[in-house]
Amino acid sequence: MRTLLRNLLSILRRYQMATILNVAGLSVAFAAFIVIFIQIRYERNFDKSYPTSDHIYRAELTEAEGMFQYLLPRPFIQDVIDSSPNIEAGTLLVYNMPMYLSTTINGEKTGFREPILGCFPDMVKVFGLTMVEGDPGCLKDPEKLIIPQSMARKLFGEESAIGKTIHLEEDLYFKKIPDFTIGGVYHDLPPNSQILNLIYTTIDAKHDANNYGECSYIFYLLLDNPSMADVVVENFNKNYDFKKAFYSQKEGLKLTPITDIYYLNEANAAIFFKNGNREMTFILFCIAILIIIVAIINFTNFSTALTPIRIKSINIQKVLGSSDTLLRRTLTMESVIISLASWIIGLAIVLILDKLQYLSFLDADLNLLSNMPVVLLSGLVALITGIIAGVYPAWYMVSFPPALALKGSFGLSASGRKMRTALIGIQFVVSIMLIVGSGFIWLQNDYMKKFSMGFDKDQIAIVELSGEMYEKHKDTYVSRLKDYAGIEDVAFSRQKLGTQDLYSTSTIKYKDKESLYLLIWASHNLLDVLGIPVTEGRNFTPADEQNKESTFIFNRTAQMNNDMDLGDQFCSWMPGRIAGFTGDVKFTSLRQGEDNLAFIVNNSPSLPYRISYIRMKAGTNVHEAVSHIRKTIKEIDPVYPFEIEFYDKLYDNLYRSEVNLRSIITLFSLIAIVISLVGVFGLVVFETQYRRKEIAVRRVHGSTIREILSRLNQYYVYIVCVCFVFATPIAYVVIQKWLESFVYKTPVHWWLYAIAFVIVLLIIIATVTFQSWRAATANPVDSLKSE
Repeated sequence: MRTLLRNLLSILRRYQMATILNVAGLSVAFAAFIVIFIQIRYERNFDKSYPTSDHIYRAELTEAEGMFQYLLPRPFIQDVIDSSPNIEAGTLLVYNMPMYLSTTINGEKTGFREPILGCFPDMVKVFGLTMVEGDPGCLKDPEKLIIPQSMARKLFGEESAIGKTIHLEEDLYFKKIPDFTIGGVYHDLPPNSQILNLIYTTIDAKHDANNYGECSYIFYLLLDNPSMADVVVENFNKNYDFKKAFYSQKEGLKLTPITDIYYLNEANAAIFFKNGNREMTFILFCIAILIIIVAIINFTNFSTALTPIRIKSINIQKVLGSSDTLLRRTLTMESVIISLASWIIGLAIVLILDKLQYLSFLDADLNLLSNMPVVLLSGLVALITGIIAGVYPAWYMVSFPPALALKGSFGLSASGRKMRTALIGIQFVVSIMLIVGSGFIWLQNDYMKKFSMGFDKDQIAIVELSGEMYEKHKDTYVSRLKDYAGIEDVAFSRQKLGTQDLYSTSTIKYKDKESLYLLIWASHNLLDVLGIPVTEGRNFTPADEQNKESTFIFNRTAQMNNDMDLGDQFCSWMPGRIAGFTGDVKFTSLRQGEDNLAFIVNNSPSLPYRISYIRMKAGTNVHEAVSHIRKTIKEIDPVYPFEIEFYDKLYDNLYRSEVNLRSIITLFSLIAIVISLVGVFGLVVFETQYRRKEIAVRRVHGSTIREILSRLNQYYVYIVCVCFVFATPIAYVVIQKWLESFVYKTPVHWWLYAIAFVIVLLIIIATVTFQSWRAATANPVDSLKSE
């Protein structure tokens, strides 16, 4: 052990910079490996935190399309629960927009906004929720609700939440109760769960109890035995009369394990379910493996490069009686110790990044104590890395006969040079591929942000109001806002436009053709406020808001797809006429295709138009305008919690998964480049040392420093060129596969590949030149003397 430590200190002392860089490269590689595998573990364990996770299923229909596969009528749900003794319990979930709620804290009324989800009393049993306090069966009382522990602490601190009153400042559509009592507080579920940490209460016993036409409920059930799932489905489909619920006996029931939902990647279900991409998880896995491979290659290169320097001392030890086995074991242990030390530094890097929240774009919790399996796995990888990087150099160093080893240098042998060329080449291929991938992700994100959606997103502030504020104070709200000279107008709609992929939809028959339409209920001035010009026909007028019949304006996509004509009657269940057409307007993300948009104005909104769009005049001081908006809302309702949003932020949320992917790929591209640079730096250190005599002779014979540096760079330039030829087609195939998930996508620009090549080439030339400068400018006499 003493000899081992002495050898390590000797290496560090003689090759301090190269050793530090090697350890730094390994440490960053292990940190990247840990971060990626924590994220992969987060995704692979989705919905496995429930005590009964392998017994929970989501009920779906086999023939329905889109979101109606899993949005079911309430009586049908009850029919399924009653159909089999193997179903221990079941619950529906009805989602709701965030509501304006209030409670009393320290004698003062406090307002907050949270969704309240409807369920059956057995919800606690189905998902195995653990109560921190209160009664697990409290949901049997229609006036009780349950909240997560995090919400209880946020509202009431360390004080017990049981018995506290939550007042609804607006109506809950599935239960007409204004005040609820907190009956239970449950432990928060982890983020990788479909069940959200929100407020739950039972749906009213009579609400939609016999309404097979209202398909609004998600249904989960708990089986006594997972192996009975197929039997339950077969028996139900065989005996149930689907015609009474869906007008067709062709329909069928399907059960999907809750643990499978995340990777189904249901684009039309993003508002209800958290979705993941199995291919993207695999890509992350490949990146982690590639980074470790690059680190192993670097480490092996580093150890092998030490061969010519250490081979004499090793063989002196052989001459003095040390066995080959002992020498190889010692050399391998040196590599293992360096690798494990780098792993410990890597853990420290992850801790620091987590503390500083520099990786907040990742969904997973980076706390190492919560991810001990990954920590242990990375430790095993570090051990294997040390062994792999140490065994070959150790075997090779000791394999030379002492007499031969004491005479010459292995450093520039053909076999050693070829091996180092191949190893460094792999690193360059990985670096070029990751740079190209990162570049195209940036381009696609930029393309999506700059894509013309057909409306003017600039200078619009968006505020979501409470239902009561809209219904009772709408005119006051608008007039007070317009008192500020910089605010031009205010419009309203039922849903927040341009922020999601799922809106109110309906299949409507027009001219004997059925098509799916996105229905946008709005105030008469919405098109003007959003800067959407009417290209044919007329715009909405204030009089349209007084008519019982609806007035419709469609986008160009709907007009062309359905051969629409001005003045035609449209929609039997919501009769009205077509007044006009707009240009190409799109409110969903570019992942989706073209949408048939129907703007609707009438005098009977079924739900309040809570979303307000505030158009500011050009040149308006935005900060002053925002202050005026805040003041106006506070004057109307001092405790109402609200947020003022702009489209740049909303679009970031809409494309959050793409932005996160961009950040991940960019981060690990930089890591791969840094690790490659470390490898090149280490090789150049030793290469220039071995070629000191050659450089000195060339200097004596008249070569300039520029000529010498050019010759030293030629070797690495050649490697980069060859690697670019290999990396380009691989990167092209991967990028094309990724872009297939977008209907609208950036062109595959050739110049991005060129940029990746130039970046790697310039970095390598700069690194080689920087490290070779000392050897090229050294006094030739000193170099020749030392030789």
